[in-house]
Amino acid sequence: MKGLALVVSSATLFGMAGCGSGNGSGDGSKKADSASCTAYKKYGDLSGKKISTYTPWIDQEGDATVKAFNEFANCTGAKVEHEGSRDMAAQLPVRVKAGSAPDVAIMPQLGMIKNMVATGKVKDVPAKAAANVKKYYSKDWQDYSTLDGKLVSIPVDANAKSFIWYSPKAFKEKGYKVPTTWDEMMDLTKKIADDNKGDTSVKPWSVGLEGGADSGWPGTDWLEDAVLRFTDADTYNKWVDHTIPFNDPKILAAFKEIGKILKDPAYVNGGFGDIQSIASTAWQDAGTPLVDGKGYLMHMALFYQSNYQTANPDIKIAKDGDVWAFPMPSKDAQHKSMIGGGDFAIAFSDKPEVQKFEEFLSSPEYANARAKAMTGWITANTGLDEKNLKPIDKLAYESLTAEGTTFRFDASDMMPAEVGTGSFWKQMIAYFAQNKSEQQVLDAVEESWPSDVK
Repeated sequence: MKGLALVVSSATLFGMAGCGSGNGSGDGSKKADSASCTAYKKYGDLSGKKISTYTPWIDQEGDATVKAFNEFANCTGAKVEHEGSRDMAAQLPVRVKAGSAPDVAIMPQLGMIKNMVATGKVKDVPAKAAANVKKYYSKDWQDYSTLDGKLVSIPVDANAKSFIWYSPKAFKEKGYKVPTTWDEMMDLTKKIADDNKGDTSVKPWSVGLEGGADSGWPGTDWLEDAVLRFTDADTYNKWVDHTIPFNDPKILAAFKEIGKILKDPAYVNGGFGDIQSIASTAWQDAGTPLVDGKGYLMHMALFYQSNYQTANPDIKIAKDGDVWAFPMPSKDAQHKSMIGGGDFAIAFSDKPEVQKFEEFLSSPEYANARAKAMTGWITANTGLDEKNLKPIDKLAYESLTAEGTTFRFDASDMMPAEVGTGSFWKQMIAYFAQNKSEQQVLDAVEESWPSDVK
């Protein structure tokens, strides 16, 4: 997922769960007898069976994965081995080709899943796991798990990106209300600007796009959210797969809507400088003005909570705290849209124990075990018990699973690499650094679209 950096870790398997690399195995040779295993009876006795898993999760995420897998292992008697590696995207195809694929692989890239399915090595999703996907996931998530009309993967976790961070304390002091429509958000933006005309260092919005080799991605999130809100889900899909050109007039119109914020010197860039400063401001720092009083609003995924916690553990993330967030509004309050992403599981084995494990991954049992193992993790599985989530994660979960919510995967993550992590990122930087117009940005990205891809 764009915007998150992983730390290099060894991919060596070992038998202790919960160590720093996030690799390990849950040994179910001594099955648990507690009441906590009641929900696991349906998986049967898997004593002596071994299941290998391969994921991109290491360090804290890897440790939490091992803990969740251990619940299955301890209650069924199976031994579940977990190997986490930041290089799995490159290494998995090599392993599959060499005939040494894991039983189950979990991947964040839909394109990679498509490539794996094309090898003919991916097994069908077993019936009970497929039934869980249908029962616990919305049609949008089912569609992302489907290829050529066939369910090929299991949604495992999710992330939600369409949020506006703000300071509840500052809003209360100023009498500001959280907007529920786009027009209300624009009115609030103008109100904040008018209230701070005497201090040019304070602006309604704080924005940062700099991130080293990954610079530019927060700008693509802005445009993706605008496209979903000012066009429709079908147009968004066509834009992603290039059925319509990147610079289609509908996309341009949506871009100009956010330009009313991002290119207005009265509205940006609180705490950092002028419009051009957006290109050089680190995205990791973009939320600091909300705490120090130099800014009021910031568009960023909910994973930004970790930046606040790292910067100052005393920062209170709560509805009545130092910072909180609300879903980016649409033109009307009834229209709810969410951009995000997720990880999906595929299997290279159809052994009975592996099929049982796939059923587990698609179930409320896994969702709840994983949520209890680590804060900052969410899923779109409606079987999750929200009591296992801390408030900010509950906000993300409810936004993803609310009835009628239109969910779409991050567009740049699904576009050809030359565009999604190439020209699109670069041109969003140029939009500010070189003061390019919306039309110039879209035209440049369209020109970069590879000719051998639709």
